[in-house]
Amino acid sequence: MRKISLTICKCVQWVLLLALLGTLIGCMSLNSRDSAPDHTSETLTQGQNLYYSGRLNEAEEVFSKALQKNPSQHAILNARGYVYAKRGKWDQAIKDLTQAVKLAPQNSRYLENLGTAYLEAGHPQKALEYFSLVLESASDSPQALNHRGLAFSQLGQYQDAIQDFSKALTFDNPMAEIYLNRAVAYLKSGAREAAKKDLDQTIRLNSSLHQAFQSRGLLELMNGEIEAAIQDFTRAIHLGADGGLVHYNRGVALTMAGDEGHAQEEYDLACQRHIYQACDHSGIQTQVHLQL
Repeated sequence: MRKISLTICKCVQWVLLLALLGTLIGCMSLNSRDSAPDHTSETLTQGQNLYYSGRLNEAEEVFSKALQKNPSQHAILNARGYVYAKRGKWDQAIKDLTQAVKLAPQNSRYLENLGTAYLEAGHPQKALEYFSLVLESASDSPQALNHRGLAFSQLGQYQDAIQDFSKALTFDNPMAEIYLNRAVAYLKSGAREAAKKDLDQTIRLNSSLHQAFQSRGLLELMNGEIEAAIQDFTRAIHLGADGGLVHYNRGVALTMAGDEGHAQEEYDLACQRHIYQACDHSGIQTQVHLQL
């Protein structure tokens, strides 16, 4: 049986301390120069330059050598934790960022980075604790509210998530990604109309987010708007979405439109990308599963 599945990229930003690294989705902070001694600043600059050059192993080595000489450099611990996180080494990232927080407990940037590491590593309850600490002293931080909203969403507390996302959107220059996050929370809570409005607003603000088109396509499919769903899935793929689910869901839409030939092509692509239900050609069932 074929099932429609929804995945949304986590719209997480790491705290920006020096420069914006990456896109608005998945931004991370490499270092902090707040009150850093000159030698620490030099190390951070060297490591950052290596990072920008794509030499993550060498950046990690620079930070590790500095910490061997002085393990109490919280800015370097934060920076190495960032590199570990970018490499998917979550246990090591959390260890370094935890130590940075212990050495500088009032640094909200470190607190938020640690919370983000826990969130990305799949520990939303721990993440929630750190984002709440940040918001105790910075209740008007849209980034911290967005992050805590994501933690609430992962915990299934969708109304709390919606409340945080909504507050984050009251500030100047609201980000498209926060509308996207709130749309997912609305979808998971069954508020389809509100979700549609947020997805439309996401696309108005940033028409390059393939996650928004993919999500709106699923919502349209749920509402029986088959042609619109096919168009949005196609746009998502053109914008770079190439995971198995987007091909699988486009296949479902094409099947429902009666285009079995092109649907089969999509199922084959989804099967190659390890969506194993696409490998079973025994019919369709339009049951929606939401995954953040």
